[in-house]
Amino acid sequence: MAVTVSDLLCLLRLERQDQWLFNGSSLTSGAQRVYGGQMLGQSIMAMGQTVPEAHHLHSMQGYFLQPGDVQKTISFNVQPIRDGRNFSTRLLLACQEGRPIFSGAASFQHAEGVHRRLSPMPSVTPPLGMISEAEYYADELPLLAGCHSHTPLLMSLFERRSEHWRSWVRPGPRDPVNGIWCRLREPCGDDPLLCQALLAYVCDMDLMNTAMRPRGVGALDPSAHAASLDHAMWFHAAVQPDRWFYYDLAGPGAVNNRGLGSGSLYQDGVLVATAMQEGLLRESQSG
Repeated sequence: MAVTVSDLLCLLRLERQDQWLFNGSSLTSGAQRVYGGQMLGQSIMAMGQTVPEAHHLHSMQGYFLQPGDVQKTISFNVQPIRDGRNFSTRLLLACQEGRPIFSGAASFQHAEGVHRRLSPMPSVTPPLGMISEAEYYADELPLLAGCHSHTPLLMSLFERRSEHWRSWVRPGPRDPVNGIWCRLREPCGDDPLLCQALLAYVCDMDLMNTAMRPRGVGALDPSAHAASLDHAMWFHAAVQPDRWFYYDLAGPGAVNNRGLGSGSLYQDGVLVATAMQEGLLRESQSG
């Protein structure tokens, strides 16, 4: 059965056990490991439900410690670090059967000040002028069967369009740049925390891939083994993920099989969030 946006929204609305403990499950679509964006989104929802209502998420960061199992319950343990008049800070540890799989931290602020300066969006082709993900990969989609990829899951939840798609098989070296129009396929409401969790959910997908483009390795290369290591986000303005937003990506550097990806997210021509992630890419023939 295909995964729907309603399934995703239910997934992000965690089951609260007590003041500081939440339980969550995973969406399954062939992949055995928990998708990193899911860990980000669920962690945001857990930490955000423990702060004063007037405090809003402005930054978060996390480390992917071990692969998560999509068949097992995830426990999100939140620890309060600060509760001040203007700021709240939370730590989080996500575990499966006592095994840590993700650690995170987030800061929340009461709105203040009147100065506002947000970088304008770069000039790009509108979304409907770019080819959709499904159209570009129509011939390669059968290759995903049995490969435990999260791509089918993301394609079922988000419509994405780009001028920078590349083959999953043998793309060859490319410059570390990318740009993708995205929108959730169904309405999600206007809860600010949920909208931020959804943004974190989708933006995990392409940061490391962009940073590693110069290596010329395809997503379906059997010799490649990739994993996200860490992720950080800063939220600058309100966002509505069920309307088009643009994800402008670059890969500033790569060393020791690690690649650093950076991304700016824009909606209505204005910067709404910034993301950075370091990931690992090993090729078996290189040891």
